[in-house]
Formats: sequence, structure tokens, C-alpha cells
Amino acid sequence: MKYGLHDKPPVGTTILSALQWMIVAVSSSVAVPLMIGDVYGLQADEIGNLMQQTMFFIGLASLLQVWIGHRYPMLEGPAGLWWGIFIILAQIGTSVGLQPREIGQSFQIGLGMAGLLFMVFGLMGWIGKLQRWFTPLVSGTYMILLAVSLCSNILAGMLGIGFQHSKEVIPHVAIVSVAIVALVVLVMRTKRFSSFAVLFGMVIGWVLYAVMGWTEPVRPAEQVIAWPSLFFWGAPRWDWGVVLTSMLTGFVLLTNLVTSMVVMGKATDTVPTEQQYNRGGVFTGVSHVLSGLGGVVGMIPLSLAAAVIQTTRMAARLPFMLAMIGIMAIGLFPYVAHFLAALPTPVAYAAMFISYTQLLGFGLKDYVNVKMDDRTIMVGGSSLLVGIGVMFVPATAWQHLPALVSFLFGNGLLLGVIVCLLLEHVVFRQKGDTQKKDDHAA
Repeated sequence: MKYGLHDKPPVGTTILSALQWMIVAVSSSVAVPLMIGDVYGLQADEIGNLMQQTMFFIGLASLLQVWIGHRYPMLEGPAGLWWGIFIILAQIGTSVGLQPREIGQSFQIGLGMAGLLFMVFGLMGWIGKLQRWFTPLVSGTYMILLAVSLCSNILAGMLGIGFQHSKEVIPHVAIVSVAIVALVVLVMRTKRFSSFAVLFGMVIGWVLYAVMGWTEPVRPAEQVIAWPSLFFWGAPRWDWGVVLTSMLTGFVLLTNLVTSMVVMGKATDTVPTEQQYNRGGVFTGVSHVLSGLGGVVGMIPLSLAAAVIQTTRMAARLPFMLAMIGIMAIGLFPYVAHFLAALPTPVAYAAMFISYTQLLGFGLKDYVNVKMDDRTIMVGGSSLLVGIGVMFVPATAWQHLPALVSFLFGNGLLLGVIVCLLLEHVVFRQKGDTQKKDDHAA
């Protein structure tokens, strides 16, 4: 590690690292408001407002976490589980006569209720105890399935699928993506600039796209400063189905909080304490409440931050805190938000490719540390096969089931981890398992 959590890098290094964190935050989150806006039928200016709301609350929630929460430089970003629920319930709501905006109004309450759930678990000290269930086999399964679930989107993005509404591979985009990956690897091999490999890849790739005329024009802003507003979708609306789904989703995402902190501990060569888990839970609750107030997709700690730290060898808190203040500023200045939203998605995917491979590496390292006996093969193999297998089942195959059930069984990452937890601690529970969990937590 070049700079640890408590280190203070030189001014120039701090500024460049902060800029890199800002670009990572934008590139990992910018697609979500665009997709939600498309599904919910928002106009261009409304999508722009949702983008600004999202950026502001990402910066605020992440700053609170690194300052007084779990204190790791870990991004709070839109949870894939949340925006999946947003999309599915919008589609189901439309089929029963509800307007998408009414679903959004109900989600504002649902997110707040889920946030209260996180706060209660954190204040009661239950999250610190919950982490004992996440043995190396469980956390390894989670990281492997996370990397596998991301790989199709990453490669599709690098090949140009979805770029400028293309449904096919764009050869010249694919070639440039490979060149950007090669550039990131090359910069990583240098001692002086290795911490800024992702930044170099994104900036140079963006410049190349601009020179080739492949970028979209930046949409002009009508205001210089636009403050975030409360309840983007309108007055909160109570809907039992949406609220209960949100509560259950929040409970499921407790596992994400724990695994993300475990992985961040490995990336920063530290061991999270029980107090850190509980504080992280409280402020993940705060971020959900903020999401509900702002009407944005629910936020959780992103494991991607650990991969970025592993790639750049930069774990210092100061650059991260400055970056999150910068992200909040983006949410206040519409023109800056519109400019960064113009980053070509294939460039972002290509520059982040090596960071995503680190996620798989974390999972494989956990598996290496486990004795490969018949029990381990049964638990790990079954969990991976179930999780990966479900990823290949068409989403339409689950549409006849209730919304929550269809999303739980249609989410390979979530289902694989649940299967692993059940097999590890219930079906094939070993004698003295409690002691082993305590030793793992220690």
C-alpha cells in the first residue's frame, strides 16, 4: 500500500487522487438516473435534475460515512438491488393502472423505512454480530458472484453495445476499449503514476473520443446553481406493497454492508471492528433516509471502492473526503453535472476493467484460504452453480411471480449468497461453528 488510511499524501498527489475518486464516483453512478428516467418516462430536464440529486446525495452520504461512520474511503452509491426493484415495480405498477410517478412517491417512504431498519440494527449492535456469519467461504462466494454478475455489462459496454443506442458490437469502439485497458495496465506498472492509472485511462480515452467526434454534445444548463430539492417524485404516498418490499430489500442489503466492509478491510490491510460495522449500519440507514428525502435510488457501500484502492494502492481518507465534497458541488452546479454525464460509457467501462478484476481476485483469495474438503466443495460449488446458473435465466421467466419473489429468485448474486449462508451455517453446519465464527471475526 503506497498510502494507508491515516497517511497524508503530498498536495499534488492528493488533488489528483481526489479527481480520480470523483471520476470513479460519477462513472459508477451516472447510468442509474438515466435508466430510471427512461423507465419512469421523465423528460430530459427531469432526468438532469435527478442526476444532480443523485450526485449530491452520493457525496453527502459518502462524506458522512468516511467522517463519522465506518471511516473507510468507500463510496455510497445506488444499489443494483434497489434500482432493479425500482424498475420491476414500475413495470408491474403500470400493468395494474398505477402511474410510474406514484411508484416513485411510494418508494420515498419505503427508502425511509428501510433506513430506519439499518439504524435500529446498528444502534442495537446487531450488525457487528451479523458479520460473524460471513466466513471466508461466504465472502468469497459473494465476491466471485459479484464479479461474474458485472462481467456481461462491463464487456458489453466496452464493445459499444448500448452506446449511442447501438444494439450491436461497434468494432472501432471495441478496439479503443482494448487500447484503454492496455494503457491502464501500462501505467499501473510504473511506480510514479500507478495510483492514477484509472484517471489516466478515462481522461485519455475521453479526449480520444472527442477528437474522433464520438462524444455527445454537452446539454446547456438553464441555471448556474440549483439546490437539491426534497421529494423529487412529489408528496410521499403510502403503498403497502412498495413499503414492505423496501423493508425486505433493506434487510437483504445488510449482507452487502457486511461483505463490503470485509472486503474493504482486506484492501486496506485492516480488520473492521464491531463498532465500525455498527456505525456503518447506522449511517447506511442515514443514506437511505437521505435517498428517500431526495427521491433517488437507495445507496449502499460499493465494494468497487476496495477494488480501486487495490489497483491504485491509495487508501488515504483525505483525497476521498475532498472528492466527496466535489461530488456534492457537482450536484449544485448543473453545467458541471451535465459535462461529466457526457463521459462516454465505453471509456468508463474500459478504464475500470482492471479494477473490476480485483473483485474476482478477492473472492479467489478467500477460497484459497479454505480447506478444500468435500464439505467446502459442496457448499461453495452449489452456491456458485445456483448463483451463476440463475444469471442465465431470462428475466422474463420470472414475470408471472410476485415482484419481490421474482427479483429475489432472479438475482443470481443475492440467491447464491443466501444459499451459501444456509449451507454453511444450517445444512452443513460443523460442530463448534460458533467458535469458528468468533475466531474469524477476531
